[in-house]
Amino acid sequence: MKKTTILSLALSVVTVALVGTGIWGYNEYRDKNHYYLLLNNQFQRMFYDMTGSVESITTDLSKLMVSAQTRENVILYSNIWQNALNAQEKMSQLPIRRTDSKKLEKFLNQLGDYTFTMAKLSIQGETLGEKEIDILERMHNYSLELAQDLQVLHRDALQGNVWKGELSREANKKLDQAGEEKNPIKIKFQKFEERMIEYPEMIYDGPFSDHVIEGMRPRLQGDKITKAEAEKKVIEFLGGGKVDRVESSRDGRGRIDTFSFEVIPENKKEGKNNPIYIDISQRKGYPVWILNNREVGKAKISSKQAIKHAAKFLEEKGFENMEPTYTVKYNGGTLILFAYKQGDVLMYPDLIKVKIALDNGEVVGFDATQFLTANYQRDIKAPKLSPEEARKKVSIRAEVEKEPKLCIIPTDSFGELYCYEFKASYKGDKFLIYINADTGEEERILQMIHDENGTLMI
Repeated sequence: MKKTTILSLALSVVTVALVGTGIWGYNEYRDKNHYYLLLNNQFQRMFYDMTGSVESITTDLSKLMVSAQTRENVILYSNIWQNALNAQEKMSQLPIRRTDSKKLEKFLNQLGDYTFTMAKLSIQGETLGEKEIDILERMHNYSLELAQDLQVLHRDALQGNVWKGELSREANKKLDQAGEEKNPIKIKFQKFEERMIEYPEMIYDGPFSDHVIEGMRPRLQGDKITKAEAEKKVIEFLGGGKVDRVESSRDGRGRIDTFSFEVIPENKKEGKNNPIYIDISQRKGYPVWILNNREVGKAKISSKQAIKHAAKFLEEKGFENMEPTYTVKYNGGTLILFAYKQGDVLMYPDLIKVKIALDNGEVVGFDATQFLTANYQRDIKAPKLSPEEARKKVSIRAEVEKEPKLCIIPTDSFGELYCYEFKASYKGDKFLIYINADTGEEERILQMIHDENGTLMI
């Protein structure tokens, strides 16, 4: 009887354990499927928005072929430019390798650049010539083919099969070669890329030409390094004495392909036991991104001192000619934005962000993505307008506070503009006014809002 009771009890325990394991396994399965469903829905929404933008581009390009009104042309150009930007933004959030979408990215870049420039010319009263009509016709043909491909792919996406392989690979952190080759989105994008090879050079080499796209990554051109070499770069960059061990994480793919690492600091006192996350570029081995989520104590240094710490850090790591521009204080630290300076011209596209902990001046954040993808030695000529001539282009209602400085500013469509930057005020409000250094056009106005945490630009 006693043995029977013990056996029954043991069986009950095993049964409960198995049921518990089954419930846990089911919950894990359910949570994973829920995660897949969320991502699948998100990808479908992004893809739907991207498809809609390309269809709108195709329609508006068709309208331009028959439009004779300057006012209507400006509206159509603006719509195309905005939809090109939107399509790029949505595409960047899809699980697509950059190598499979490089020419499409280039097409959307140049489409946005071209229509943005044509909108400005239309405002000045210029009409379409045969060359412009031919360019628009070819752009329309590209976008029509792309729209048709995306419509077919969208129908597949609605059946829930398009992203399945990508989600599984993300979850398992492995690449299934057979699944990769059958991936419908990869196949469609590759076909579009192949068709574009028929046109060796894209259609526009105006002020925002190919150097903005192809030449934006000269620092990342060169041989790939190994994972082991990247690990050495991590220790070298963080300082060997500060590292207890380095653990590999899943490699990153995006604007910059990276090797990713999780670093356990040597010193685990003062709340420094949190891991440090760091990405190293697979080409040339540059540090791309660092995050140290340690708890930051009471502030002992000022934001001005933080700027000095950050500037010294960049100089020691080989990032020269970097000038601090704006700062923001948050979560116990100060984030400083540095822009590269070539001669006496400030390069706003070439940004590095450094976050300094205000308790001890340690670097707890670093992001060189924009710098590494945008920095190159530009051929800068003397401006056609003098500072005095450019000053006359600023509104008479604005009170200019300082001498202007020359700078390169990025455009929304991935181009660059050579400008004078004027600091000005009007009824107590502060502004930055950018006047084109060659044409005198007012290119951009930003309002500066200062508070105790830094400067907000709107």
